[in-house]
Amino acid sequence: MKRILIFVLCLSMLFCFAACGKNTDSNTQSTESINQNSNNISSGAVFNTENIKRITFYGYYGYGKGSEVPSENLSEIINWLGSFKIDKKVDDTRWGINTHVVEIEYADGTVIKEGLDLVVIDSTSYYIKGDKAPDCFEDIISKSSLN
Repeated sequence: MKRILIFVLCLSMLFCFAACGKNTDSNTQSTESINQNSNNISSGAVFNTENIKRITFYGYYGYGKGSEVPSENLSEIINWLGSFKIDKKVDDTRWGINTHVVEIEYADGTVIKEGLDLVVIDSTSYYIKGDKAPDCFEDIISKSSLN
């Protein structure tokens, strides 16, 4: 019994370390993709919602298999992502940041992958905020998995 408990604790620690490492990678990607569109920065917008071809959501800090947004929900999700703005500066990054990640593919082939909680701009972390998630989001994100 003791060995099983130790195994479970070690496994959960590995997931925590993996999540922490992925969060750092996601933050780096956030900086690059936000810096690609200076109009977004000046307006405070986080996501460029023009010419989107595909959107995929990931749970589990961006790991595993994502869930692509069905065409019937695409415009609703695009409008929701358009509501995300840069909010206050992050003084202390805590666990649980960017648990949900969005991957956006644009018509020109550019792909960005962003967390839905914070972004990093010029080595400074900022929280992001948006409108309440549409009802379809919960259904879409529930189809993502670690496999």
